[in-house]
Amino acid sequence: MSRRLGPQSFLLASAALLLIQPAVALAAPAPRYSFDLPAQDLGEALRAAAARAGWQIYAPAQAVNGRMAPPLHGTMSLPEAVDTLLAGTGLVAHFSGQTVTIRAAGTADAATQATSDAPIVVTGTRIRGAAVAAPVIQVSRADIVAAGQTDLGQALRALPQNFGGGQNPGVGAGAGSANENVNMASSVNLRGLGADATLTLLNGHRLPYDSSNGGVDISAFPVAAVERIDVVADGSSALYGSDAVAGVVNVVLRPDYVGLATSTQIGTSTQGGDFQQQADLVTGTRWASGGMMLAYDFAHNSAIVARQRDFAGTLSADNTLYGEQQRHAVTATLHQDLAPGLTLRLDGSYSTRASQTAGGTDASRILFRPRVTMLSLAPELTAALGRDWTARILGTWGQDHTRLSSDFDITSSNPSINSGCVCNRAWSAETNVEGPLFRTPGGTARLALGGGVRRNGFAYSVVSNGVTTQDYNVARSSRYAFGELNLPIIAPGNAVPGVTRLNLSAALRYEDYPGMARMTTPRLGLIYAPARAITIKASWGRSFKAPNLYQQYMGYQTYLLPGSWYGLPSGNLLLVSGGNTHLTPERARTWQAGVTVEPAAVPGLRVEASYFDVQYRDRVAEPFPGSIANALSNPGNAGLVNFSPSAPALTTLVAGSRPALVNYTGAAFDPAGVAVLVDDRYVNIARQAIRGIDLRATWKKPLDDRRTLAFDLAGAWLDSDQILSAGQPQTRLAGVIFQPANLRARGGVSYEDTRFSGAVHVNYIGALRDQRFATPARLSPQATADLALRYTLLPARRSGEDPGLVVSLTVNNLFDAQPPAIGQTGPTDTPFDSTNYSAIGRFIALGLARRW
Repeated sequence: MSRRLGPQSFLLASAALLLIQPAVALAAPAPRYSFDLPAQDLGEALRAAAARAGWQIYAPAQAVNGRMAPPLHGTMSLPEAVDTLLAGTGLVAHFSGQTVTIRAAGTADAATQATSDAPIVVTGTRIRGAAVAAPVIQVSRADIVAAGQTDLGQALRALPQNFGGGQNPGVGAGAGSANENVNMASSVNLRGLGADATLTLLNGHRLPYDSSNGGVDISAFPVAAVERIDVVADGSSALYGSDAVAGVVNVVLRPDYVGLATSTQIGTSTQGGDFQQQADLVTGTRWASGGMMLAYDFAHNSAIVARQRDFAGTLSADNTLYGEQQRHAVTATLHQDLAPGLTLRLDGSYSTRASQTAGGTDASRILFRPRVTMLSLAPELTAALGRDWTARILGTWGQDHTRLSSDFDITSSNPSINSGCVCNRAWSAETNVEGPLFRTPGGTARLALGGGVRRNGFAYSVVSNGVTTQDYNVARSSRYAFGELNLPIIAPGNAVPGVTRLNLSAALRYEDYPGMARMTTPRLGLIYAPARAITIKASWGRSFKAPNLYQQYMGYQTYLLPGSWYGLPSGNLLLVSGGNTHLTPERARTWQAGVTVEPAAVPGLRVEASYFDVQYRDRVAEPFPGSIANALSNPGNAGLVNFSPSAPALTTLVAGSRPALVNYTGAAFDPAGVAVLVDDRYVNIARQAIRGIDLRATWKKPLDDRRTLAFDLAGAWLDSDQILSAGQPQTRLAGVIFQPANLRARGGVSYEDTRFSGAVHVNYIGALRDQRFATPARLSPQATADLALRYTLLPARRSGEDPGLVVSLTVNNLFDAQPPAIGQTGPTDTPFDSTNYSAIGRFIALGLARRW
């Protein structure tokens, strides 16, 4: 009897291959080749040289594209040819097996540090070495460490393009169910479109969703494991499929590491609470045909409670403003050359996180104690097909389980004890090929083709006092195929007046969700440089996102609330919240255009500005992402707010509620006593529009051969609105509390020499408007300052290594700025906008890092 192999079998087989002891090849004379290459773009020259020898070459596009390479003539080995092409560029090459890796000089030591023998992951394109026709924000591990940040969530929440709402630590009650802090994960939320509209990848691989809202916990990966984070804040469904409407965040791992390094940090808020302890280590090795890296991270912080903050005096003293949590995280990667031109790679991650928050009132206490476990594996087989063509077979498997544990009304003699699981699982398999098609005046046209299958599963259960109130287990599969073409028309070596560079790109993806929809999404890109110092980028595309399984299949819940909480003259309010099985996929049209200027007169200066526009239709969202108080007075909510609900309709809704009606009125449910019905179940919103401007400027100036001064500024201006249903007026989103501010910025100055480095950054958040009450209120802009200092006690033993011993001091919110107060619509609402501001206040930490 035949047995069908599933994704687990595929992954286990890949892992078994990695256990084979690698063989060490005997040294042999390097073969020599005849080269006859004209002066041309450096990226094209390197690819041509590697193709002549049948090797693979990996290089960051931003390092090689736009540079001119000299002519290459004669008979020589490939290392000799590559060294000739790189002469005077400040780039260095590392050779291993039949792979060449290009890096900036000084960023790594080929003998001792993580110089990659595995592919450099390019975010925003499927084509090796291609430039991306959209701005790419890169945050390196060095940037994160220099800022004194200890997890990736902290690092990405500092980006102006990322909103701190959604599933993030410290988000409190009253901000709407879209901002519920289920388990203190850290999910990326570009443009405030929701974590489910930002695709988060690990080394280019998809990950299992965290909790219920379709995001990924980015804090589950140790900083020590990371080489950099790429953020492409542009619609990318044509390349990556669903979830990439707002953009893509790709966590790129160190490919390997030689030695052992550790670091630790201890810190606390000066107002009390949030006592943090963090420690990590990274280790690994390299052999003739491969290498590996293993990183571990531990973190614990105590809670911040209301009695520790003057601005939270309206809450019960023991209510949590920032939850306690403890996290263990392990990430590993391994690459192995199985044969000439054949490489196997395996990435794996495991993490656990336990947290605790308390809420409610003095008379009715609530305690939440979720525990999260995440596991993912991603094998990848890469084969050189010849003539610079490459094939890849890759797969992923993962699961993310949030085990719920909640005690309600714990001060009474009959508390409600809830447990359950928000359990996600995912697997996928893909094959793709990439390589050159034909020569063009500007280089070589290249093509990527591929396809695959993906399956996501979601199980949700809630048991209350032994009675199951929610219990379902659903899954969804999809099939897809994609193609991408990169066409260099003109390169710097063509000497065309007014056109230093012209590059076109196009991508197309077909996706089939059986029983739901079939979608084809295109994307077009343009890169045009009228001069060497000026580059213009533009892209246009269609994107889509399938509703997540929680949005579709979770049961709805009803809440009976006193009308006096919302200013009603009489009667109660019935709120309905939950899933909707009639949801359809979201669709969007996205475009962006921007310019980058790198003036030769100011070496090291780079200024980049871009405009973006996203037009959503059928956007899946809860109609009232903030407090429902705003729902009553806003005319745009007609149809979802009913001031004359019928008694039979109310009775039917309450009877179908899973779990049963939650009654806060203290009296039995009576349909006649309901004055307003608010339907906050997920719906396909008719339209949502998001537009804005991103700005980034960096300048690094060497003062001499040992000292460097650098400046950086990043800002994002955002405008967004929505229409709930056809014919209704539009309502404002950005600039309103529990939504992103219209303007966010972060800028600073840093200094570095051989022993000391220091940086001061200022974070700015613009004014917000609170429209929940009859008299709107304005929250004033706020600026905070962060200080990070590092001193090297023991220098690195060899060039490119981490320093031997470093001490650090970090002070966040240096002047202890406090969040502005807002009105409360209920006795347990957090009395400030916890999606835009933090309860932590001034935070001081000391750190120690050691390479052994």
